[in-house]
Amino acid sequence: LKPAMVTPGAECKNRAGPEKVADYTLKMLRRRVPPAVPGIMFLSGGQSELEATLNLNAMNQKPNPWHVSFSYARALQNTVLKTWQGKPENVQAAQEALMKRAK
Repeated sequence: LKPAMVTPGAECKNRAGPEKVADYTLKMLRRRVPPAVPGIMFLSGGQSELEATLNLNAMNQKPNPWHVSFSYARALQNTVLKTWQGKPENVQAAQEALMKRAK
C-alpha cells in the first residue's frame, strides 16, 4: 500500500508535529487497512526529507500491525547527493549523512 501521511495542507499556518502526524495517520490506517496487509510504504506528499523522516520515525515508535517505511528516496538521498557533489573527497561525508538519515 502506498498512501501519503496525514499532514496539514500546504497553506495551513499551523504545522503539525511528528507525534500528531503519526497519530492521525495511524488512526486513518487502522480504520481502513486490514492488519493482514504486510507493509505500508509512504509517498512523500510534498514533505521535506527531515519532516518525512521525523514523521515516519514517530509512527514506528507507536504500536501498529504493519511494516511502515518510505516508498521514495528523496528522504534519504537529498542531503547525501548535495554533500557528495560527485567528488571523491566528499564520499566519506556523504556516507555519514546517509547513515544519519537512515537511523
